This record gives sequence, C-alpha cells and structure tokens, in this order.
Amino acid sequence: MEGYCCTMNIGILIPELGGGGAERASQILGNYFIEGGNRVFYFLLDTNVKQEYLVRGEIIQTNIKSCMSKDISDIQRLFWLFKSSLQMRRLKHQYHIDVAISFMEEFNYINVLSKGREAVITRVCTILSQRKDLDGFLYKKAIVHIFYSMADKVIVMSNYALKDMCDYYGLSRKKLIKIPNAVAGLDMGKEDRWEYGNKALVCVGRLESVKQHDRIIRAFSYVTDKEKQAKLIVLGKGPNLNYLKRLCARYGLEDKVIFAGFTERITFYLKQARAFVMASKVEGFPNSMIEAMHCGAPVITTDSPGACGEIVGKPVKMGEVNSMVLCRYGILVPAMPDTKLNPALPLVEEEELLGKAMMKVLSEDRIYEEYCKRSRKRAKMYLISRVGERWNSLLDDR
Repeated sequence: MEGYCCTMNIGILIPELGGGGAERASQILGNYFIEGGNRVFYFLLDTNVKQEYLVRGEIIQTNIKSCMSKDISDIQRLFWLFKSSLQMRRLKHQYHIDVAISFMEEFNYINVLSKGREAVITRVCTILSQRKDLDGFLYKKAIVHIFYSMADKVIVMSNYALKDMCDYYGLSRKKLIKIPNAVAGLDMGKEDRWEYGNKALVCVGRLESVKQHDRIIRAFSYVTDKEKQAKLIVLGKGPNLNYLKRLCARYGLEDKVIFAGFTERITFYLKQARAFVMASKVEGFPNSMIEAMHCGAPVITTDSPGACGEIVGKPVKMGEVNSMVLCRYGILVPAMPDTKLNPALPLVEEEELLGKAMMKVLSEDRIYEEYCKRSRKRAKMYLISRVGERWNSLLDDR
C-alpha cells in the first residue's frame, strides 16, 4: 500500500465471519491491508456461529456476548455496551491498535465507546432508515446520530446511504466518506462438472426475509411456464430455508430451484450463470452483485433502497419495456411491494416484471452478450486495487 511510512496494527471489529456481505467485505479489506505490510486483527463476538470466511489476519476472541437478544431491556443493552467497551478498550491497548474499523451497529458503538489514541472508523453496511426489521434501542434515530457522531469517520457505500445519514440522521457531511465494497478474485477450486445447463439463474445472499428470495421464486415460476430448461440456483444459508423449500413445493419447482448452501466458490456458479438476480428490500452495497459482474454475469435487480440502482447505472437506449429499465450495466425493475406475501394469490405486477426481465436475458442472446461485456467493464471500477486507494488516502490522513 503506497504512502505508508510504517506498518500499522489494524483492528477489524465485526460480530462474526459467518457468511454475509459485511463479513466478505471485511475479509477482502483485511487481506488487502496485510498485503500492504500491515498487521490485521479480527475482534469477534463470543458466538457459536461457524466462521465461514477464512482470513489472513489474526482472530481475537473477545469474550463479548451479543446484546441483540430481544429478551433484554434497553437499560441492559446500554449497560452491556459500556461493559463491552471496557473489554474492547483493553484489547485494543493489548494489541497496540492504530486504526479500528468496525462493522454492524453493536460493534460500531463498541468501537466509538472504546476509543483511545487509535483512529476509529465505523462502516454503515445498510440503509438504516429503511430497515423495518431492525428495531430496538440500537436503531433509534437519536441513538444512531449520537454514536456515529462520536466516530472519527463514518464510511458509507453509496450516494443513497450518504443522503440517508445526512438528511435522516443528521450527521455532518464532513464526518462521512463514501467508499464502496470491493471485489477481489475468488478461488474456483476444483473444476466440478456443471450440471445445470445454460439457462441457470443465480441469486446469492443469506436466506433471510430482507433478501426476498420468496419474491424471486415466485417471479421464477413465471419463467418456468415459458422456458422448461431454466434453473434457479440459490447460494446462501439462513433461517428461511425450510419456508423457501415449501414455497417451491407449492409451485411445483422442487426440481427447478437448487439450494446450494453457502460456498466460498461463488465464482464457479457465477461464471456459468446466464444471469444474476437480486430482489432485496434494502441493499447497502451488494458484494455478490459486483462479484457477478466480475464474472461477466448480466445483472437483474429491483430498484431497492441502497446501491443497486447506482451500480447498474443510468438507463440507455437499448429499449424499455413497461417498467423494466435497461440500464447501462444491468436491468432494473421496480422494488417489490411493501406488503406481506400471500402464496395463494397470483403474481403481483412487480414479480411478473422481474420474471419478464429473467426471460429477456434467457431468451435474447444479444441482450445477454451485451450485458456480459458491460458487467465486466463495470466490475473494474470496484476492484480492490482501486477501492483500496481510497482506504489508503483515508488512513494516510488519520
């Protein structure tokens, strides 16, 4: 990493490394810092979660328990924050941390409360004002403002997030820096035989409600009525697995939708995919989308709050069908309705449009080939070699 006059000890504070987008971002960032000659320490919660992402930095077990349980009061959470911050402050001192970079709200707050002489940098990984599934003390508007105002710098990943933190939470613009997630090469591993044909769509993410895999599956049911060879491969793990399997059974898609689980070999699937599909309620900055682009997979995404629309870019004159917008780097369809899904009802308009976008890439070779090229071009903007320069500048100025 050019510009550094000496090796730094960098602490990465994150609850766990169990397979999410923030965890993947921390892995890429930590490895980048190590390649620059720095020492990196990962400070994790005391948790039974399997650490899926292998990192080159040293993992430090903090003995800090999570405060995210719904069974504790706000007063207990506040007490936990201060108690945990004392423990983290001791660990930062013990490992001579020069810069502490944190992910997720509970560790962001611990980071600012445990501040000593080190630079404290927090990362906002989602669009907080839009996450209705996140409630409680840590996410109250005033609390978010108070704690993030205590950081030296707050990293956001999109223009949407920048505006959200300024306008809704009242943070000073000078406090905020936009640095997107980065893409780095992924190991293909053993060359397995591809068994899913040339009409395979791939979606990636934790199997949680915010990712709306159920909406993708319903949209995919529109596709299978017209393209019998189509497959949908779902990469990720999470609590909604059984629910999603039941949904597939309801629509007769058991042999069409493949739940492949978590894998570090995401490249194996993305390089074979006809398209990458995303329909999240909210997306801070989807690593999987830029990794798909890096592999040359065309991107189909809903226009959800966050970075998705920013990544696929402005509309181009390649044609526009209803509310399906052909953007410079991907296809954009409207966000899903903010209503509870009823599996017994027909597809809503937004689901049908998502299905039509899938069909467009599956059936039109010109569109597919054009977006393959455009995806690779867009991914170059997010290579760690380029994004890392922004981190270099930030750490140089600390």
